Amino acid sequence: MEELNRLYKKIIGKDAALCEALPGAGSNRQYYRMRDSDGNSLIGVVGTSREENHAFCYLARHFAAKGLPVPYVLAESPDGLCYLQTDLGNRSLFDVLKRGRESGGDYSEHERELLRQTIAALPAIQVQGAQDLDFAQCYPQEALDETSVLFDLNYFKYCFLKPTGIDFHELRLEESFRTMAHDIVSIPGSAFMYRDFQARNVMLDDHDNPCFIDFQGGRRGPLQYDVASFLWQASARYTKAFREELTSVYLQELRSYQEVDEEAFREGLQLCVLFRLLQVLGAYGFRGYFERKTHFLESIPPAIDNLRELLADGWCPYPYIYDVLRRLVDHDAWNKESREGCQPQQSPSSSSLMVRVFSFSYRKGIPEDSGNNGGGYVFDCRGIHNPGRYEPYKQLTGLDEPVIRFLEDDGEILTFLESVYELADAHVGRYLERGFNNLMFCFGCTGGQHRSVYSAQHLAEHIHRKFGIEVHVCHREQGIRQVLTPRRAMVFAAGLGTRLKPLTDTMPKALVPVGEKPLLGHLLDRLRAAGFCDVVVNVHHFADMIEDWCRLHPMGMSIRFSDEREQLLETGGGIKHAESLLRDARDGFLIHNVDILSNADLYAFAEAGKGRAATLLVSERKTQRYLVFDDEMRLVGWTNTATGEVRSPFPEILADPSLLVSSRYHKYAFAGIHYMSPKLFAYFQDFPDRFSIIDFYLKLCAEEAVYGYVQPGLRLMDVGKIDTLAEAEAFVKELERK
Repeated sequence: MEELNRLYKKIIGKDAALCEALPGAGSNRQYYRMRDSDGNSLIGVVGTSREENHAFCYLARHFAAKGLPVPYVLAESPDGLCYLQTDLGNRSLFDVLKRGRESGGDYSEHERELLRQTIAALPAIQVQGAQDLDFAQCYPQEALDETSVLFDLNYFKYCFLKPTGIDFHELRLEESFRTMAHDIVSIPGSAFMYRDFQARNVMLDDHDNPCFIDFQGGRRGPLQYDVASFLWQASARYTKAFREELTSVYLQELRSYQEVDEEAFREGLQLCVLFRLLQVLGAYGFRGYFERKTHFLESIPPAIDNLRELLADGWCPYPYIYDVLRRLVDHDAWNKESREGCQPQQSPSSSSLMVRVFSFSYRKGIPEDSGNNGGGYVFDCRGIHNPGRYEPYKQLTGLDEPVIRFLEDDGEILTFLESVYELADAHVGRYLERGFNNLMFCFGCTGGQHRSVYSAQHLAEHIHRKFGIEVHVCHREQGIRQVLTPRRAMVFAAGLGTRLKPLTDTMPKALVPVGEKPLLGHLLDRLRAAGFCDVVVNVHHFADMIEDWCRLHPMGMSIRFSDEREQLLETGGGIKHAESLLRDARDGFLIHNVDILSNADLYAFAEAGKGRAATLLVSERKTQRYLVFDDEMRLVGWTNTATGEVRSPFPEILADPSLLVSSRYHKYAFAGIHYMSPKLFAYFQDFPDRFSIIDFYLKLCAEEAVYGYVQPGLRLMDVGKIDTLAEAEAFVKELERK
């Protein structure tokens, strides 16, 4: 401590007024938070290994010089046993994720976004951090080799496998381990392998940006090892689908540093996952069985679950290892006593709230809760006038028009549903805020045919319209099932906003204020009101400012980012670049320019776009450039009335361009709002990275029907210049009044 105080005074200029020991992190090093009377805070570290301390200090300085988010080493003692580093605060990613872990993996969207940000930051450490790195400075060795892999595999064998009492042939297992070790070190490519990349070693700053610590054990090795270490952490309980999403996020970021053979990467990843699972079980066995530390004992069942999942996928290229592990995961030691009370409820694969709505007959019992939440709401519709008493309706259901008219003309069911809607809205909103995954509503009547069917269907459509989330409808006694899929939108916010200078010299166009909110805030409000709960925002100019604003204003939505920092990709290229975030939108996705204000009915527009390749919102406003449509409102071309330029993929129009300006066709101005089917991503492959979406539509319309949509009474405004901001504010206030 005396040496730490000397170092502190050397850096700060005064003695530390407070020295607080921090909780240990499982290593032999002790950390202290040191403060002076002015609040200056540094972290002092005392270690027992000079070589390990030296490795950390060398790596920290090297990474900091690369601009990577790590603590900076300020001073080292002459004997190399202690040093001072900058203080990254108290918030670790592990601590912030506590709620999600304790709920069995039911992570909120905010928690999921933190995980996306963290895994996206990993390639920079691995690839950029490896540039000019002297791996000879690493501790205890400069590269992962077969000897170190075998050490960890035998650690698993002696500290975990043998204590279970499972019988195995030692020589056959050792031979298989040697083959596995050779395969691991032969994984193509090498970089800086963090080795202990986990949530405990990620600190979050005030803006939730990840910073990295405890990389002193890093060395040259395969990229996949750190991905396996992070995503298969036992206590995290990430679902298979979420692991896949995070892997895709990682690969997308990795491609910005190097070419990626995804098939080879995934093969190497599976091998590293197997290795990592055996490695951590060895550690848990030693710390749990021999040192009797409760935390590690409690970590064994979820680690076994991860191993079980890997084996269930049929992946293990080593027959004897597979045989031993198969018997291991079936062992009674954790399938009975240890698993009881240690196995939290598994969350579904969906990353957002999914609501299930049932109709049923009380004669056949209340529907079972397959979401394992213990139910939700059950509403009794038997007090409502029953159309099933009358012959004309006996063979019909609550989905048929005559029954709907009967119930609505009577009015009882409308009053009943008003109260249901109020209750459901409050509950769904609260579940979205808290990041829950499942909610169930059930409506019962005598036969499960009329009143309950009508009520269930209308509540499902109400929730879907208002919140845009996934809703599963099951009319159990009618054998009718329906899925109302989440509504997704993409916001173009990457532009430079040159027409809004000088404001955009210091901020992105998306954050230019119009009244009390930025343009992006106004648009997200409208999307939320139309039920779009899953939004992708592309970013380029002042991208960090947009991302920070969205984190501070989540608005009950899932907001993800398509990063175009390296190159502005234009409208078509922006959509193409965001494919991984949009291609699973089964019913299509809305696309909206951030600088367009309008009274457009976005819900109705999206409904009109479902089932079509693409639908463009157009208007009759005066301009020079028009899209041209036929009588069925199918796109056939484009014209510039000022220059006479005509573009079309149709030979008859190219042969006689004057057709486009004849009464045979109809000219409309594009509103900057469109709706697209994900099937169109297949057509993007013929286009470069940067291109205009109008160019795409003009080529596409010869193969796929691209429709125009005219909304009666549409009013819109392009906030493109400084002198339009006052008008834009008045426009927004008028829309809010209505």
